[in-house]
Amino acid sequence: MITSALPPAPPPDLGVSYRLVAPHAATTPKILRDLVAVLVVAFGHEDIVDQLRLCVSEVVTNAYLHTRTNLITVDVSLGSDSVTVWVNDDRPGWLPRVPRIAPPWGAENGRGLFLMSRFADRWDVDSNGAAGTKRFGFSIGYEGAA
Repeated sequence: MITSALPPAPPPDLGVSYRLVAPHAATTPKILRDLVAVLVVAFGHEDIVDQLRLCVSEVVTNAYLHTRTNLITVDVSLGSDSVTVWVNDDRPGWLPRVPRIAPPWGAENGRGLFLMSRFADRWDVDSNGAAGTKRFGFSIGYEGAA
């Protein structure tokens, strides 16, 4: 079967969602980044795959490095004009803020939210302190979306 001859799947009219769950492991950021990329390509949105991979990698890496959660959960919603990704973690007390200026060139960390603010169309954090969880989400619009 020659898959390159197949047309991409049409984008969903009303949206479709997926939930990806992975262990708290060093390989998880790469695996989840690649799985989310496969989803958007399957729905014909290759135009955003690079910026999406970068954003997923940043958010999942933060969940891996800065939380104790046993499982990292990623919710992906493919809408008619954008993709939205939520990453859940167990650190509700820490709410990130975008740095006002870019981190120094040689800095070992601190670039994640700065990059997120440049590559995602919007992002938000939803804390549920009573449940002991936090959701970090971002959206990226499809190229030429209305």
